[in-house]
Amino acid sequence: MKNAATFIIVELEGRKIRIPEGLTVIEALWDTGHDVKRGIGCLSGLCGACTVAFIEKGSSKVKFGLGCQKVAEDGLNVIMMPCFPSRAARYAMEAMAHPLEELGAHYPELYTCNDCGACNVCPEWINVAGVMKFAKDGDYEAAASRVTDCIMCGLCASRCPKSIAPQYVALYIQRALARERPFPPNLAKRLTQMESFVFEAEWSRIVAMGDDELKAYCAVMEGP
Repeated sequence: MKNAATFIIVELEGRKIRIPEGLTVIEALWDTGHDVKRGIGCLSGLCGACTVAFIEKGSSKVKFGLGCQKVAEDGLNVIMMPCFPSRAARYAMEAMAHPLEELGAHYPELYTCNDCGACNVCPEWINVAGVMKFAKDGDYEAAASRVTDCIMCGLCASRCPKSIAPQYVALYIQRALARERPFPPNLAKRLTQMESFVFEAEWSRIVAMGDDELKAYCAVMEGP
């Protein structure tokens, strides 16, 4: 005989409820009949849509995370965070000769950062305050290398007292660096091939293949 499910008590969206142990916050909301449609995305911790604020049992510290990743624990007090409006600059980077030199023109608020550390609430464990310090100091490579896991959830922007949107600042720097670096020759070669349709005949032949012929073709391409 299977063991009965273990239940826990959590405070979810201001209401104490009883749920099976092991559910994530999003699963707990669905399990209790909440019709959650907004703030739900990939459910894999990649899109950053389902940000939550929570207090664990026996603690008074507010923490932040993703509802699809945070597993509900007994005594947890949790709410869904609405999308936080943060300013994203409008720019045409293709028209800039040196976009990194124009960072301050598009995000002047970056230089009002006083390193308070309030933005260090990242569910991906990015040291956002450190990234902003590198950006202010002009060490753009260091800044960009530390935000590769950013999921653009905007939690950092929601905590900034200076109205800085670190996720957009970091995105600008990544785009600017990519633009100012030499274009990869192998990518240039492949784009030229695509533009000249050199693979058109081969693709036409592949599309016309039956299932057995396609399997044999793939087996040859994969090799031994």
